[in-house]
Amino acid sequence: MAAQFNPMKLKELVLRCFAEREADGSWFAMCLELNLYSRGGSFEEDRKNLHSAISSYLRDAVTKDREYIADLIPRPAPLYFWLRYLFIWCCVKFRDATAFRKFNEAMPLVPA
Repeated sequence: MAAQFNPMKLKELVLRCFAEREADGSWFAMCLELNLYSRGGSFEEDRKNLHSAISSYLRDAVTKDREYIADLIPRPAPLYFWLRYLFIWCCVKFRDATAFRKFNEAMPLVPA
């Protein structure tokens, strides 16, 4: 018998993200499910900035903007960024791509 999906047992929200190095050496990161982005001087700084933006966005969506939550989560990025994500996935999977990173951000679903 197949396992049943039970959304009540979810403990975290996993969001697909990617980052790429710009020509000037800075990094651009994007969260696809929430259409949020950040910039940073390094991949680590940029990922931290994006995590902070996601945390703030989700906190506001479930508190101050709760009546609009269905419009705020998910809020998918435009098609262009999903295609970039697929391109980056291919680069990371099939060749050495130091200028591209794909990653997930896991956000807890329990109140902090």
